[in-house]
Amino acid sequence: MSDLETFKKLPLGGIDRRALVGALAEHGARAASELLAAHRARITPAGTKIAPDAAVLILGGSNGITRALGLQLLFGERVAVFGVHFDSEKMQIGPHHVKALTDAAEAEGLTARFWNNDATKPQVIDEVVAALKERYRAVHLVNGIANGATKRYVEHGPTTVKDLDVVFDPVLQVPDFSRPEHIRKLGLVEVEVASDADIERTNKFMGTSSLLWAEPLAAAGLLVKGESVVAFCDYDYPSDDPVYAMGPLAGSKILQRKTMADIRERFGARTARICYPALATTALGAIPGGLLMYALSAQILKERGQLKDVIDLAHDSMEVWRPSWDGGDLRVDAAYQAALPEFNKRKAEIGPNDVPGAFRLLFE
Repeated sequence: MSDLETFKKLPLGGIDRRALVGALAEHGARAASELLAAHRARITPAGTKIAPDAAVLILGGSNGITRALGLQLLFGERVAVFGVHFDSEKMQIGPHHVKALTDAAEAEGLTARFWNNDATKPQVIDEVVAALKERYRAVHLVNGIANGATKRYVEHGPTTVKDLDVVFDPVLQVPDFSRPEHIRKLGLVEVEVASDADIERTNKFMGTSSLLWAEPLAAAGLLVKGESVVAFCDYDYPSDDPVYAMGPLAGSKILQRKTMADIRERFGARTARICYPALATTALGAIPGGLLMYALSAQILKERGQLKDVIDLAHDSMEVWRPSWDGGDLRVDAAYQAALPEFNKRKAEIGPNDVPGAFRLLFE
């Protein structure tokens, strides 16, 4: 990798903060409404059997895969959806997505209510659980919190990894692979060492947060034994991944799986780990190596006719609400996992002169 330049991985590809605020203020509502219309046109019922007096609570729901899950549940399955997201009203697209979603739901007589707040705060949890208790007999919980330190444990030390420098859409805030010139370079980015505070925060948000909600939901009688689903949106990383496998993200995922087992044993909920492939989302852009992981795997999957986006994957995720679901892992990432050997081969061989041609199917 000596021929690769080291570059700094900047938030959202280095978009100027003032320009970002202005773009969101001017175009955010329109962009969110247009994307919602495009996504709704593709949504079809998956045939889940969620009871009419039950609701789904999503920790997240304002962007990425959890937004897609909310759309599928609302407009495909006609289920009440509640969400707790945590976004800047001025600097993130999430609030615009939520406004577009809730307005569309209201127009169709559907129930969608969101709180923009920290999902680990006891007062927020109490308020949401009380609102659910007023109207519903049962609740399903989907944890999609992505708030972890993309760093390494001190025993592994810092390192560098291959990654892409990619232009982000200034309004939707996702990596934009629609044009070859948007893939600016292939190089190396640094992976720092996590502090104790980083580890504690990651464990809190991504390790134990499901239990923070499951306990009061159960106390309110809303986690119904044998019916309620408690799901965790997961990414099954390779065991030698220099970021995921060697830092707080790995530790929190191990802790989260223990938490899910605890919830299943204590409350009789049907638990599910929904395993997703790498996706072109805002969160992925912050992970060292993440954009190369997505772009190269997506190229391979597209060659094989197997590439799915968040709308496809949200539809596939509805499997956990079928009466036959008995818990465990739902692998909606099977094609992605099968593509990893080819991904690793190409990743080792790719160099700066291969960009952007190595990703041609993403923009052709």
